[in-house]
Amino acid sequence: MTYIIAEIGNNHNGSIEKAKLLVNEAINSGADAIKTQSFRGLDIVSPRVLMSDLPDWDDGKFKFWYQFIEDFALPLENHQELINYTNSFDIDFITTPVSVEILDELESLKGISAYKLASMDLTNKNLIIELSKTSKPIIISTGMGSMEEIKDAIHILRKSDLTILHCISDYPLNPLNANLSNIKILKEKFKDYKIGFSDHSLGHELSVAAVSLGAEVIEKHFTLNRNDEERAEHHMSMEPKDFLELTKWIRALDDNLSKNTWGRSRLEVSNKFQFRRSFHYKSSLPSGHKVSLKDLRFVRPCDGIGYDQINDILEKKLTKSVNSFDPCLLEDFEK
Repeated sequence: MTYIIAEIGNNHNGSIEKAKLLVNEAINSGADAIKTQSFRGLDIVSPRVLMSDLPDWDDGKFKFWYQFIEDFALPLENHQELINYTNSFDIDFITTPVSVEILDELESLKGISAYKLASMDLTNKNLIIELSKTSKPIIISTGMGSMEEIKDAIHILRKSDLTILHCISDYPLNPLNANLSNIKILKEKFKDYKIGFSDHSLGHELSVAAVSLGAEVIEKHFTLNRNDEERAEHHMSMEPKDFLELTKWIRALDDNLSKNTWGRSRLEVSNKFQFRRSFHYKSSLPSGHKVSLKDLRFVRPCDGIGYDQINDILEKKLTKSVNSFDPCLLEDFEK
């Protein structure tokens, strides 16, 4: 069964109540886990980076980038409340620590199911070392990473419970740039670990394709409203109705790919009767008539004999009279 993560990220905009609403909607949309991000602004970016350096994100409210991201971070003091709320619904809580200091604080909390190593930290060796010392499963994203960088991170972690996510760090991701073949490469090179896909595209199609390629984990950004006026990651996230569609497609694939024997659908039983053809009489024939192929038509429905039985009745006499387009049956003939 594919493990589906609703990445609420920072789409709570720092509000514990909004975070809880996101958890509710993620559950209703079929997610197995929610994931958030745990940080303070200066954990991530230098205080010298101006908002004007990133004009696409500049909403005019802040001078520095760290102030902007600090504004939508979920306060550490609210984490345990959100963890408890999430766990009360029997859904996993995952978070992405972005520094050793944050990780230390998270380790004092109860109920975190796993940690995520963000693509930006694939080369953050000190953080990776500290993550390796925890008892929790680790998920790593490979966006922007070379194969050597991925191998180095895995070597440091040395965890049996490790998931590696193919990821393209474009926001949102153009499907033309998805490089889904990376999933097959990761599966070949890292056979001991689960391989998944962190999907930054706007639709569900790439995630469905990834599951078809063997992805066991799907992570997808999740929001209540893609047009939310509060800035965060809403614009590149899935709304609940679309996320539900995603989970329905993935569960259908799970069901299909779990079957290792030849199968047909239940509807095909009735479809076979309606759509396949069988032999019917061209015209009314009397009892005692010797039937040949010229007396028969091969037409729908499939309520008569087929080619597999035709030689059993040819040149045999009818034991009763038949009408035009009656199905040709074995019991119509003398033994």
